[in-house]
Amino acid sequence: MDERLKKEWESCVKCGLCRSVCPVFRELRQEPFVARGHISLLSDFIKGNFDFDSEKSKDYLYKCLLCTTCVEACPNDSGTDIIVELARRRIVELHGLALYKKVMAKILLNRNLMDLSALSANVLSLFLFNKNVNTSRQSASLRIKLPFFDKDRLIPPLAPKTFYNKYKSYGENPRISIFPGCLINYTYVKIGDAFINILHKLNIGYIVEKKASCCGAPIYFSGNFDDARILAKRNIDLFYDQSIDYLVVLEPTCASMMKFDYSKLFMYFDDEEYVQKALKLAEKIIDPVKYLYDNTNIEEKLKDTGLTVTYHDPCHLKRTQKVKNEPRDLIKRAAHFTEMKEADRCCGNGGTFSIDYRDLSLKIASRKIDNILNTKAQVLVTGCSACIMQLSEALHIAGHDEVKTLHTLELINQSLKGG
Repeated sequence: MDERLKKEWESCVKCGLCRSVCPVFRELRQEPFVARGHISLLSDFIKGNFDFDSEKSKDYLYKCLLCTTCVEACPNDSGTDIIVELARRRIVELHGLALYKKVMAKILLNRNLMDLSALSANVLSLFLFNKNVNTSRQSASLRIKLPFFDKDRLIPPLAPKTFYNKYKSYGENPRISIFPGCLINYTYVKIGDAFINILHKLNIGYIVEKKASCCGAPIYFSGNFDDARILAKRNIDLFYDQSIDYLVVLEPTCASMMKFDYSKLFMYFDDEEYVQKALKLAEKIIDPVKYLYDNTNIEEKLKDTGLTVTYHDPCHLKRTQKVKNEPRDLIKRAAHFTEMKEADRCCGNGGTFSIDYRDLSLKIASRKIDNILNTKAQVLVTGCSACIMQLSEALHIAGHDEVKTLHTLELINQSLKGG
C-alpha cells in the first residue's frame, strides 16, 4: 500500500466530526460512506481484511463528492480526499474504468476530437432534445433515454460557437492568460462572454491560449491518474513559460485541479521536475472574481441592478481556493444580498457523481434548494457553471423556475452596464 495512504490513515483519530458535515452521509447515514468509514476500510485493506474487488467497495469509494468538507472540518488535517483519490486509482489499476469514463478520457485527451464531438452533439441535439426548451434554465429534456442520462433530465445545450472559436488574444503586452474550462468553452460560453466584456470595460488585455487542454479533473477524480498526468503535463508546458502575472481560470474545479492537484499528481509519480513546475505555475493561478477584486477598482464602477440575490459557495472555490468574501463584497455592490443558510454546503453535482448517482445527487441538492427559497431571492448567484447546471435543474424539479441562476461574472457584467 502506498505510504501516503498509510500516513493519512494514521492521522485519523476516529472523532467522527466528518459525519456531521458530509453531504453524502447526511442522506445515507451509513458509516462506509463517510471519511471515517473510508479510513476504516483502508485500515482493513492494509490488514488484509478487505479488498477492492467487490462492487460494494467501489460504491463506497465512488459515492463521494470529493467536496473536501471533511478535510476542512478535520481537527487533525487528515487528507481524506487523498485517501479516496488514491483508493480510486487502485480500483482503476485492478479493474479498469467504466465504459463511459474510458470514452470520456479518449475525448478529453484530444482537443480536435472534443471539438468534433461538440459539433456532432450540436447536430444530434435537433433529434435528441424536445423542442420545448426551458427558457428560464436554457436547458431541454431528452426525447429518449440515453445511457447514463434519464429522459427527464434537463441538459444545457452546447453553444453554437465555443469560447476558443469566439475570442482571440487582445491588447498590447497582456499580463493575464484566460483558461475557460470545458464547460464554459463548450456550453456556458455566456459566462466567458461576461468576463471578456468586463475586461474590455476595464481596458485589460488578455491572452486566449487556444492550444490549452482539458485540466484533467474528470479523469483524475475517476482514478485515471495516467491520462490525467498527460493533460497536466501539456498544460504546464503550455503556460509555464508564458510571461504573465496571472493565469485566470474561470472554473473553480479546473483552478483547484491545476493549483493544488497537479503537484500532488506528479508527486504520486515521483516526478520531481513537474512537481516543482506545477507548484510554480500554481502561484499564478487565480479565480476571475478574486482577480478583479484584488487587481482592479471594479467595486467603484458597480451599479445596483435592483435584483434580490443569494449566493452559493462552490466547494472548489471556498474550500480549496479560500475565496469567500470577495464575491460577496462585489455582489453586495451590485444587488440586494441575502445570505442563505449553509451557503457552503455542497450542491451535490460532483462531476460524474451526478451521472452515476443522480437520485442521491438530487437529494443533496434539494436541501440546498430549501435554503435558497427561504431567502426569497429572485436570483441564485454562484461562481461555478457545474453548480449552476445542478441547481438550475434542482430548482426546476422543485417547481421554482421563477428563481433565476447567474454566475457572479454575469451579475458583475450586468452591474457594469448600469443595472
